[in-house]
Amino acid sequence: MRIGYFEPLSRAWERTRAILWQPFDLAKWLLLAFAAWVAGLTTDTGSAAAGRWDGNDAGRQVWSGFDRMWDGFSANVFWLALVFMAVMIGIAVAILLLWITSRFKFIFLGNLVTNRAEIVEPWKRHEALGNSLFLWRLCFSAACVAGVVLVAVVFFAPAAGLSLHDTLEGLSVAAGVFGTLGLVLFGIAALFVALMTESFVVPIMYRYEMPVLDAWRAFIPWLKTRPLHFVVYGLFVLLLAVIFALFFSIFCMITCCLAALPYLGTVLLLPVWVAYRLLSVEFLAQFHPDFDLFRPLPEDVEVVFVEGE
Repeated sequence: MRIGYFEPLSRAWERTRAILWQPFDLAKWLLLAFAAWVAGLTTDTGSAAAGRWDGNDAGRQVWSGFDRMWDGFSANVFWLALVFMAVMIGIAVAILLLWITSRFKFIFLGNLVTNRAEIVEPWKRHEALGNSLFLWRLCFSAACVAGVVLVAVVFFAPAAGLSLHDTLEGLSVAAGVFGTLGLVLFGIAALFVALMTESFVVPIMYRYEMPVLDAWRAFIPWLKTRPLHFVVYGLFVLLLAVIFALFFSIFCMITCCLAALPYLGTVLLLPVWVAYRLLSVEFLAQFHPDFDLFRPLPEDVEVVFVEGE
């Protein structure tokens, strides 16, 4: 079995052309863009910059900053309650968005597979799949937050404390370095799991109408059998993301930053989002014909749990 990367991309682009331009329908374009926009609302598109770590100065700054912040808050209980309420509202909004986008991931994918542009009927039809994905994403997000907190408690908090003593500055720097390395490795693993979920687990859920854990059980044997192919797929997507970031920067300048506006940017760049969603679908179809979402699935077929040639 030969697994390609540019071939699925080429097929995804051909399907994108057929869906969006053969024939062109403005109403269909706008509805697909809306589904794509809502499905990606909670996608992290930001970036972070890291500076030089100075154990001694950083430790004093961290603890002095905490002291000033606590003194200011404790002086007025009202502000503490206000901040707590704001945090709770933010968490509630984030959970609501996670629930909505989980359903819309199936709506967008289903519209592309069936070459339609519908919202209301698929919203009802994919309720079970959307709720299953939502609960998994919620638990996964909580696990990621817990992992970051654990690394911070194990490495960065001791590093800040140790840096208060000049004689322990070396240990502080070492703890900071290991903590940063731990965060990087944890972040890479979390991003890989998120990519596998979005790219392959969601299509398997849609294909077989199965909950997320069953879809993962169907996918993991393929991941174990051909791990290199999926790692290379992740690197391939990363390369495409870098190319897209450069293209997006130029496109924003040409359109006077209109492409950066919510929803409008998705409308302008809809072919990119459609092709990206179809890329993983075409890539997955290479492993077994039953994984091909564009082929009718026999009624008596069972999900392919083991690799077949």
